[in-house]
Amino acid sequence: MTTNVNGPPYIPDSPYVMDNVGEFKDELTALLAISRVRRYQNGQIIYAQGERSRYFYFVGQGKVKISIFRENGSEKILAIQENNTFLGESGAFDRFPYFATATALEDSDIHIIGIRETEDLITRTPRVSLLIITAIIRKLRLLGLQVQDLSFLDAQKRVIHILLKLMQEVGEPADHGILIKKRITHEDLANITGLSRVTVTNVLNHLNRLKLITKGRYRYTILDREKLESFLVSND
Repeated sequence: MTTNVNGPPYIPDSPYVMDNVGEFKDELTALLAISRVRRYQNGQIIYAQGERSRYFYFVGQGKVKISIFRENGSEKILAIQENNTFLGESGAFDRFPYFATATALEDSDIHIIGIRETEDLITRTPRVSLLIITAIIRKLRLLGLQVQDLSFLDAQKRVIHILLKLMQEVGEPADHGILIKKRITHEDLANITGLSRVTVTNVLNHLNRLKLITKGRYRYTILDREKLESFLVSND
């Protein structure tokens, strides 16, 4: 469930991806019919950055993070994905190695889909290609958001921008505000925004003192959406 309470038109570019299938339900059924399902345990790698790509994946049930790792071991989270989302489709279709690593964040049932079988299916059912294009476009929009944040926003604005995007994607009305209903740690926010954990904590504490958000255990409630949005256009 997404929310857009009294806000601008919803654009699905949050780093928390819950559905990139769109309207192509029949095409998804045809695609999953040629897949096999594997259960991945919490913390298990589904595919690794630099690994040769022969498959792409679909989250049937569970949660997966998509990350880029540097040689020093530092991590940049590109997305956290749940049910009805594709993984690794770009690498599979261009035949280059995966540019990121996919890791299960909980026990997850993942469909493994062969690229050759998919190409054969597309020749018989061309609309399957539209399903895949829809998923890839969602990823491109998300990456564009992150490039924008890293290039043009300071630390406070990065955190605010991500909180607002998370609110759009996984927010629900609650007492006095909108609750971001998924478990998001300070470390997750740091890895998504490209900031240190200490910086993210300091920004969240500042926003909490201003009564713009409240913090629970891995949960955040947006108390004043309009004020937060005004921070993004401020030059202060």
